[in-house]
Amino acid sequence: MNTVQNNTQPEIFGLFELSDEGIILYSKPAAPRVTETVGLNFFDEVAPAENAEEFRRRLNQFVRGDNPSESFNFTCQINDQTIPAKAMLVRISERSSERRQTKTIIVDIRRVQPEGCAAI
Repeated sequence: MNTVQNNTQPEIFGLFELSDEGIILYSKPAAPRVTETVGLNFFDEVAPAENAEEFRRRLNQFVRGDNPSESFNFTCQINDQTIPAKAMLVRISERSSERRQTKTIIVDIRRVQPEGCAAI
């Protein structure tokens, strides 16, 4: 089951499939969770970082663009903590209707390891 942590620091690390509006369609979090995440807004309900608007802006630019993938480093600010992270955005499908085009985006967010430290 894909879930959100309960009464703990939000965990943004993991693999998420998002609609172009930021709604979670699928998730495989890096840490165990307690409640369901599918159908929730990634930015507002799952990863409410203090600088979430910066990440949302990058996602919106990617959604509007044509690149098949993009990666970037960013600093996640949650509960007075600064956590270095790297995000990989990948466009996995495009579906067209008469009214609008839907793009599904895979977002893989990982904690950046300090230089000289190996990932465990």
